[in-house]
Amino acid sequence: MTEVKQQNTETTVGVVAYITLIGFIIALVLNNDKKGEDKAFGAFHLRQALGLMLTGIVVMVALMIVITIFMFISISFGGLFATILYPVLYLGMLALLIIGIINAANGQKKELPVIGPMISKIFGKAFE
Repeated sequence: MTEVKQQNTETTVGVVAYITLIGFIIALVLNNDKKGEDKAFGAFHLRQALGLMLTGIVVMVALMIVITIFMFISISFGGLFATILYPVLYLGMLALLIIGIINAANGQKKELPVIGPMISKIFGKAFE
């Protein structure tokens, strides 16, 4: 029974980390008093979740800048560009979020596709 409870706490930290900034903070607090492999699992998903949030912010800000430039060139082109690209990027971020939650819920330490290796390289051993 103890092992199942331990696995549930460990996966809870991983899953909650992906659920908005408040969830990330809660997971950070929950993971703070853990030790060993439990802490490593939570720390891994905290890093992936933080990287996903920061990537989303950077991509959206960059897209806003590009769209603003295109709006100066042609309002209709900028609007069309925004109408096509925003939903694609939001769906991509949502897909990565769901993949992260599924990996954490299954107790797997798998990096997110595309951005995961970069996140691991940037954040290294953070939260451990």
